[in-house]
Amino acid sequence: SDAPSQAAESHTDGPLPDGPLSVEVQLEQARTEAEDNRRKAEAYLDLAQRAQADFLNYKRRTTQELEQKIRDANGALLTQLLPVIDDLQRALANVPAELAEQSWAKGIGLIGQKLDGILQRQGLEQLGGEGDRFDPNIHEAVGYEEHPVCDEGQVASVDRVGYRLNDGVLRPGQVVVAGGSSSPPASAG
Repeated sequence: SDAPSQAAESHTDGPLPDGPLSVEVQLEQARTEAEDNRRKAEAYLDLAQRAQADFLNYKRRTTQELEQKIRDANGALLTQLLPVIDDLQRALANVPAELAEQSWAKGIGLIGQKLDGILQRQGLEQLGGEGDRFDPNIHEAVGYEEHPVCDEGQVASVDRVGYRLNDGVLRPGQVVVAGGSSSPPASAG
């Protein structure tokens, strides 16, 4: 009979919880803890979203930089090839008539066409031609002459073909500009 009295005493040893008040206190503590956890979760979500956005920006930027390096390397290579292309075009344009029908001459012409096709697929295109308006952004004037057919300011002839690669001028065309029927203005000096 001592055991039940000891259990009753141990049950009454500490402060007795005040029924509804302790539940309200516990509920408030749980709400506070839940609010703290919600704030932490929002902060972690914000950090994760920022990290993801930073990574996507980094990935986009490195992809753009790599593409630019590839374009620059292609441009540098094509710039070195332009004199060879010029020589091939001059050779093809100056094949003597008596040799033009020989198989080797036709073969070299086909090689030139294949090379032109490859260069066009890479984004290389010729700039301007005779009769176009002179544009200092894509042309380099190497002469100025009266021309019976072209109006003043038009390209009368092309000395060296210019090229554009994608959106940029790889090499300006060297052209002679028509002066119409009058001579160029005299320079003051």
